[in-house]
Amino acid sequence: MKDVGTKAGEPLVVCADAARTYGSGPNAVVAVHGVNCVVPAGARIAVVGPSGSGKSTLLHLMAALDRPTAGTVSHPGLSADTGGVADMLPARDIGVVFQGPSLLPPLTAMENVALPLLIDGLEADEAADRASAALAGLGLEPLATKLPDEMSAGQAQRVAVARMLARRPRLILADEPTGQLDRETARQVMAVLLSAADTLGAAVLITTHDARVAGALDERWYMADGRVVHPGIPDRPDIHEQPQPPDRERESR
Repeated sequence: MKDVGTKAGEPLVVCADAARTYGSGPNAVVAVHGVNCVVPAGARIAVVGPSGSGKSTLLHLMAALDRPTAGTVSHPGLSADTGGVADMLPARDIGVVFQGPSLLPPLTAMENVALPLLIDGLEADEAADRASAALAGLGLEPLATKLPDEMSAGQAQRVAVARMLARRPRLILADEPTGQLDRETARQVMAVLLSAADTLGAAVLITTHDARVAGALDERWYMADGRVVHPGIPDRPDIHEQPQPPDRERESR
């Protein structure tokens, strides 16, 4: 069932001069620098840019898994400001898919999907029902009793998507979800992710190096040196596997 709690275009995340610095003094590293952007309801956004440009840090700030050291990241209409770092989970309205393996090795697929629901406070029976439904919705019932070590990389990533889906978020944030997958498995994972978003009526923001992944979304943002360059301009011609910063000198002519 699609979510009807937000209207198309309503802001879900607003970054206002948001910055994140690690360390202090001469050893300080600015990962995100003065970002201003909005993720509206219904958005399908790819954030592209070279490694180290701040994409993952920005996603973590949007997920309320980290806090800005300057500026603000707010979540109008979402519950993100009551979740995040303190609870070691993003808020219920936000679903996160991480780049690397994120399933807990000692737990089965069913247990991995149910665990965040239990942490959210759901009763065990309801958590199990929702976990079972999420796995079934993605055709993953045969994996329900499997441990992560018994799954392929693509299967494990789809289980991670099911875990996110079970929480029924309004905003899906995926950090390089296909970065460690072969082309066909990456295509399958993206199809599952976008189908889940359509089912939930959720907005989607994905960080990626893959031009094929970026091309599957409606809008592309470019990150370089911790800054979002020209957010909201679709179909940038300079997007490829390792995007290069815009030529400022040429643009000024």
